[in-house]
Amino acid sequence: MNPIKSILLIPLAGFLLNGCATPSGYKDPISKFQTASTVVIEGARSEYHAINKRERDALIDRSVAEEKKITLPALNETRLLKKNDFIARMAALNALEKHGKLLYKLAGSGAPAEAKQAVNSLDDALLKLSTSLGQAPSNDFKTKAGVFATLAGEVTKLVLNAKIEDALKKAITLSENDVSALITMIENEMAVFRVRQESTLSQARLLAIDEYNHEVKKTTPDSNKLKMASARIKQAEDAWENLAYLPDPGFEEMNDAHRKLVKYAKKAPKTPEDLAELVVAMDAFAEQAKIIADAIKTLQQ
Repeated sequence: MNPIKSILLIPLAGFLLNGCATPSGYKDPISKFQTASTVVIEGARSEYHAINKRERDALIDRSVAEEKKITLPALNETRLLKKNDFIARMAALNALEKHGKLLYKLAGSGAPAEAKQAVNSLDDALLKLSTSLGQAPSNDFKTKAGVFATLAGEVTKLVLNAKIEDALKKAITLSENDVSALITMIENEMAVFRVRQESTLSQARLLAIDEYNHEVKKTTPDSNKLKMASARIKQAEDAWENLAYLPDPGFEEMNDAHRKLVKYAKKAPKTPEDLAELVVAMDAFAEQAKIIADAIKTLQQ
């Protein structure tokens, strides 16, 4: 849902720029981008983990409030992501993260041993991704993730053959459309999940208030039931407020950084203004990631 395209590409900038400027000058922005990517990808993982539970709990709460029967088929139908869909998304996020780590290693040192270790790690992740996609239904995610797996696989072969320059060129060129499409697709899924969460929480607030008011209207209200109902109102209001303050998941900024990187890679000759534009995009992404991390910390406290 990040996650994703820039992750692969920003570290490429270090190698790409090696031939025309001091590499150390790019370590800081690359490091920023890697940190931001990790936050966004982890946020997507958490959201994919949470979505089915939220939908299931909402059905249970509605059933309790309306005094309706709960059945296993009904619970099963609440799942937005079936098991194989979920596994495929986790594998895709993991492969993207491993790809980013490989490119970061290359941009940071270029040491053959470290590069080979990172390649092997990515190969394992791509194998798991390919396996999971084979079990997932045929849909847009399967198509986009499959293209990414092919792209990453071709790059790792070039790296193992010590053709670093070719690997970088291919990774940037091939990723322009396919990696961006995968990230956009995850971004769209996260947006759909957010809308569903708003709807679920809105309904939970109404149910909690109705439950309280139903009890308080009785000739002799049950004090214990009132306490439980009021606790549910507080819980629903806290959840609603937390959602209202939850920041954007960061995929838009990630996409923008990716587009700027591709543009920069294609530019010849490159100017200081071109680099400045790339750095601005990465700084914006890093700032959004910091907002996300701070918000998560606040919610946890």
